[in-house]
Amino acid sequence: MPPQNTEHLSTRELNQRTNTVLTEYGEQSLATMRPMIRAGRAKEVLGYVRNRPGEQMHLIDSVGEHLFANIARGHNLPSRIIGEQNTYTTVEGQEPLVDFTNDSLDNTSPYIRGLDVRPYTVGGAFDHKTRNPIGAVIVDIDGNRIFRSTKNKNTVKDVETGEVTELSISKRKDFRDPNVSIASFVSEGEYFLPFAKNFSSMVEAFERKQFLYPGGGAFIYAYLGSGALDAYVMMNEPRSEIDPGLPFLLNGGGKAISVDTETGKKTPYKFDPEQTTSGSVPLFIAYAQEEIADSIIQLYLEGKQRAEEMDTALAFYRRMNEGIEYDLREGKPEANF
Repeated sequence: MPPQNTEHLSTRELNQRTNTVLTEYGEQSLATMRPMIRAGRAKEVLGYVRNRPGEQMHLIDSVGEHLFANIARGHNLPSRIIGEQNTYTTVEGQEPLVDFTNDSLDNTSPYIRGLDVRPYTVGGAFDHKTRNPIGAVIVDIDGNRIFRSTKNKNTVKDVETGEVTELSISKRKDFRDPNVSIASFVSEGEYFLPFAKNFSSMVEAFERKQFLYPGGGAFIYAYLGSGALDAYVMMNEPRSEIDPGLPFLLNGGGKAISVDTETGKKTPYKFDPEQTTSGSVPLFIAYAQEEIADSIIQLYLEGKQRAEEMDTALAFYRRMNEGIEYDLREGKPEANF
């Protein structure tokens, strides 16, 4: 029997069906992946992630993508499943109504190394035509918790007890508040070096008890959407780390922006399914309150200027050591500088 035509689903029906898929993905992925994690099978390497040189794809990555696609097909929902490794079309011959984004195993790098961290699986959903967020699910596999987001409502469910708790974003607006917590994934060199170079002023501005959480990726939006974090800031953040979890923050009232690295101008981040697996954002901030984002941008610009001045000074003294003559009155070399 051919699949029922679903091109004329109402917005309400589309959102209901989409959220059913997200809910079932949360439940089924936890039931499937938790035993794999405990047995150590999640660390088996299958290959490398597309458009992410050197990043390995593990067995559990393919499990999540296939599971997502099968659930969407089971609900006859024309959609695309955009994973780190594959893109699936669920109903052939029909234009997708929903774009699901999936990070099957997030927080992978420290987990694979044997560090004591929690692995997550994350799925987001966007309306294919409007590109607006519909919902998200973030599964704390080891902690046995499921974070769910529907329009204007975020919750977390303790699977063991069945208890469901409503969540809300942080209300803190003063960057100097000692309870402010900022996250940035600085655990790998390609991300740590740009952060250290451009955000020294921000770190120096921290009060004694303020916290820099050194993690990030798709799962971080559970912390932003629940008020544990005030902002997440990254340079050269891959869109594949943004799109799966971002609806959790947006539906809770938070925002995400790209920032001009020269001027500090803010532009709302826009989901683009054609860019999810290949694009990145030079300077990206996700946050709860506008005042916190503004403070981060100002401190970034100060840190960037300081870094540029230091680079100029180092280049000056390096050339001095190489025997190049400088016009000290102008503060610059006479030639070849």
